[in-house]
Amino acid sequence: MTPFEKILFRSKQQPLVPLGCLGTCVAVALAAKGVRTGNARSAQKWFRWRVGLQGLTVVALVAGSFYFDRSFRENKSEQELAIEKARMREKLWVEELERRDEEMKERQRRADIARKRKEELAKGDN
Repeated sequence: MTPFEKILFRSKQQPLVPLGCLGTCVAVALAAKGVRTGNARSAQKWFRWRVGLQGLTVVALVAGSFYFDRSFRENKSEQELAIEKARMREKLWVEELERRDEEMKERQRRADIARKRKEELAKGDN
């Protein structure tokens, strides 16, 4: 994944985090504007908003991490079950191949015995 695709993917997983970051940036920009214009009351209000939005962003980030960690573990257990099932199929397939190989060897042995008997009978007739 390219970095931009990764950002989009993560943003779709946890949409509150990028919204919180955007809100925090807007609050900082408005607070900076209040400081620059000398409006201390407005600047103080936006700095408080920044702190609140930052806190909500961190909470959203932590909650999303817990949620996706739990779902990842569930998916991992499903993957482990699929791997175990694949191993069982592989084992059964190997056993089947070994059984077929034994059958082929037994047929070959019987064919060799039959061929030898024919040769002995042919020599006995001469």
